[in-house]
Amino acid sequence: MSKTVALVGAIGFSCLVAVSQDYGLGVKYSSAAIDALSRQIANGDQTTDAFWRRVTISGTPLVEPFQEDNRYQLVTFLWRGSADTRYVLVSGSFTKPPATDYLMKQLAGTDVWYLTLKLPNGARFAYGLSTLSDLLETNLMRGEARGHRDPLNPHLWLDQSMAELPGATPQPWIVKNAANPEGKLEEHRIKSEFLKNERGVTVYTPPGYRANGKPCALLVAFDGDSYLDLVPTPVILDNLTAASKIPPTVAVLISSPGRETRNLELAPNQNFVDFLAQELIPWTRAHYNVTSDPRQTVVAGSSLGGTAAAYAALRHPELFGNVLSQSGAFSWTPSTELGWLPKEYIKKTRLPLKFYLDAGVFEVDRSGNGDGILEWSRQMRDVLLAKGYEVHYRTFVGGHDYLSWRGTLADGLLALIGKPDG
Repeated sequence: MSKTVALVGAIGFSCLVAVSQDYGLGVKYSSAAIDALSRQIANGDQTTDAFWRRVTISGTPLVEPFQEDNRYQLVTFLWRGSADTRYVLVSGSFTKPPATDYLMKQLAGTDVWYLTLKLPNGARFAYGLSTLSDLLETNLMRGEARGHRDPLNPHLWLDQSMAELPGATPQPWIVKNAANPEGKLEEHRIKSEFLKNERGVTVYTPPGYRANGKPCALLVAFDGDSYLDLVPTPVILDNLTAASKIPPTVAVLISSPGRETRNLELAPNQNFVDFLAQELIPWTRAHYNVTSDPRQTVVAGSSLGGTAAAYAALRHPELFGNVLSQSGAFSWTPSTELGWLPKEYIKKTRLPLKFYLDAGVFEVDRSGNGDGILEWSRQMRDVLLAKGYEVHYRTFVGGHDYLSWRGTLADGLLALIGKPDG
């Protein structure tokens, strides 16, 4: 246990901050912009107005080369403090405990608070800034602070600020193209005898869809609301179809009745799989002109939804021939031994399945319990490859969030059902 962590229960917040600063946590790298301002201050010019004008024009965070290694950038977060400012914390999809590593430092005698970090090229992440009043409500060691938008960053993702470092992988398929025909969305309510509940289901039909035409490919995705609001799935499908990258595809986006229910259903759950196989798929085939070929059927999800997708295909490969898992939670276990689902795949004879798996470089184990998304996605990949499966695996420079997943959904569809000449 680190000295900082050991002291958490014994000292107050201000003392904890003092300890973290004594050990230099979060102040390991030097920004050229901050160094220049420091020299200006040391030479007797205490004004920072010109600095803030430049920063307002350039926007934040500041991004500078990391001379020792061109695989990284120096990223400096800034806050213009007041006489009352005591602490400023940066938190986001790239941070990990202890949160005290991400406390800003004040440039002595000025209103400039800053934190410089070394981050990999191409990183895409959301972040927030918390000041003293926020931090009093925050469990620092668990890193629960989300913070407020950075007022110097005009780029937003939901209620936080967004940053894309040089080299960030483009996300071209999420951008609506007015020249492309649009598919249609229909809302339904489906009751389940297996689950004893009811849920909303949104069905996307592609442009030119006909009930008596050639059957469409089928995409079944969990967390349906998120795959409408945070991942623009209809736009992605419109774009891929218009570009002849994938066949016309019907998408069935399944919502959960609630957060607690979601966690119960999407963890490997036989009742949920029975709902899919014996209720949802028959209902879809009765109401929409979709394929019965598992090679043209994709089951998809993110996080625990990615685990559910892999479990559904394991149990019903005659229905789901393709698994699209975005940051799948493959460490899940019903007991104390992690990695239940990879072990189930080890036990089974190889099935007629294809996989797309991805995970972010920031999704490493943060707890010391060995349950990092990145580590377990690689473990799942290696298990599948050893069994002889076709696996498309990708690591993206991001965290556990839809900011990255909205871009990689298209990658998964292209890998699994993309047209050979697309």
